[in-house]
Amino acid sequence: MANFSKLALSLLAAPAMLLASSQALAITTPAECGNYDFNLNNLDCKIKVDAECNLDCSSLNFQAGCKGGCKGEPIPGCTDPCGDTCLAECNPDKVDCIAGCHTECEQPFITRCETEHPDRDCVTDAKASCTGYCRDACAVMPSGCEDHCLTCCSGSCTSYANMTCDLECYAKLEGRCEAQCSAGGALMCKDKDGVYQYVNASDVKACVNALIAQGLQVDVSAQGEVTCNLSGCNGAGNANVGGLACSASPGQESPFAAGALALAAIGAGISVARRRNRKDVG
Repeated sequence: MANFSKLALSLLAAPAMLLASSQALAITTPAECGNYDFNLNNLDCKIKVDAECNLDCSSLNFQAGCKGGCKGEPIPGCTDPCGDTCLAECNPDKVDCIAGCHTECEQPFITRCETEHPDRDCVTDAKASCTGYCRDACAVMPSGCEDHCLTCCSGSCTSYANMTCDLECYAKLEGRCEAQCSAGGALMCKDKDGVYQYVNASDVKACVNALIAQGLQVDVSAQGEVTCNLSGCNGAGNANVGGLACSASPGQESPFAAGALALAAIGAGISVARRRNRKDVG
């Protein structure tokens, strides 16, 4: 029984080992997955459908999808006024580049957005845009007040310069995201802050299958309820697969099947052990 206990523990650990191996992958973005950079974000990906999916069809979830698409440069002198104000108020012991950048960035964006694009949720759009540009500007943390203030203003001014372009991108992805949510599901992956980002896939199924081929675990359980036993895995909706080789992809099985298979295998081991004990007793 000691050996069986070790087997049971190793099987229960299998899902965690699979997840850890996924986190260590280097993913080449498949053409079907748009411009999403999986290596700059977490590799925690899942298919979302219906209401849960639509909640994430927001500009806050389009930062990764829109990253790099807008190339506007700040107007000359943009950093000067906020830089002077920042330097006058800066406490070198409390320098926070991201927070300072957001402070400089969001209100000017909101004010202009509400004037030029009154149909938009400008507060959310400002947070989305400023988060992306401030993160880029503060990638290398400044060493003192002067660097801090210039860096903060650089992110703020870049966001302001790209506002119209960013809003156009948000609107485009919003339409695609909502359409995919209603047509079988959209692929979402967590960023470094734990926020699900929409993957602008031209073909969601092909995108997921290409990621699976590279070893990435994708949770597709939202597309159907899946059960696994010794005879194989079966599910409703779009999650069906036969045999013991269950992998996560549309038309196949959720990564959670690894746990189900492990439990099934443990059950088989228990049954075998009981039969052996009966033979020994007899």
